[in-house]
Amino acid sequence: MAQTEITIQSDTDYVFIGDIINIDLAIQSNESLIWPEIEELIAPLEVQSLGKIDTLKMGNSNVYRQRVAVQSFDTGRFVLPSLAFTSLLGDTFYSDSVAIAFLAVPLDTTNAIFDIKQPREVPFNFAEAQPYILGGLALLLLLILIFFLIKKFSNKSVEKMEEIILIPCEIEANEALKQLDSKEYITKGLVKEHYVELTEILRHYFDREFEIDSLESTTDETIALLKDNKLDVKLIEQISELLVEADLVKFAKSSPDSRTSNNYMTKSFEIVENCHKMKTEVKDV
Repeated sequence: MAQTEITIQSDTDYVFIGDIINIDLAIQSNESLIWPEIEELIAPLEVQSLGKIDTLKMGNSNVYRQRVAVQSFDTGRFVLPSLAFTSLLGDTFYSDSVAIAFLAVPLDTTNAIFDIKQPREVPFNFAEAQPYILGGLALLLLLILIFFLIKKFSNKSVEKMEEIILIPCEIEANEALKQLDSKEYITKGLVKEHYVELTEILRHYFDREFEIDSLESTTDETIALLKDNKLDVKLIEQISELLVEADLVKFAKSSPDSRTSNNYMTKSFEIVENCHKMKTEVKDV
């Protein structure tokens, strides 16, 4: 015969809302039981904590104990329903129901009602403000330092740019031609490199002297731009001959001998000198 005894009791019958009532379950049975879903069955009460099930062997029976702490934030009387425990043999055993109550917190009506107090003014404390003051000063000094550094480097960049612009274009071109000649590309067999750098020097000079854009122009376009500046016909022919020869070297793999290349190098100095001379004469007129 199955022998199962279920007892359920609470540590108190009533508490104020929000407080906790402990429910103790004790079951003695000689069968293995399936525990019910207590949290679902006691709703709307809230389970604050669900203790683990302790098992104690007493003779042929097992004693199961569990504590369930419940609470409610609504006032009223609640009845915990009977809890059903099912055995593996198919028997069902029920606990008793338990009635508990949650009461509202009583208000103290004896205290007088006072006006709302205004915010209290706290006196200035230099010690508390000191870190913020020092931090502000440090930030201000950092911003001033950054400002002067930016101004200093900006002025240097402007001065450097002005120095570059102040160098006369004919002097700049002559210096570049001298540097090219000192590299001795022709002697080293670097004919293409020589003509590439030579034409870049001359085109850059044309751009500055006549305010044109020959670096991005073809040879024919460059000659047309120079003709618009009323250059002498013979000078135009010299420039055209040199640029055409450079194009043949760069694009048609032509390889003029060193005498021809040196002759064009000499003509380059003459081109710069004559172009500047003619530009100066036009300005004087």
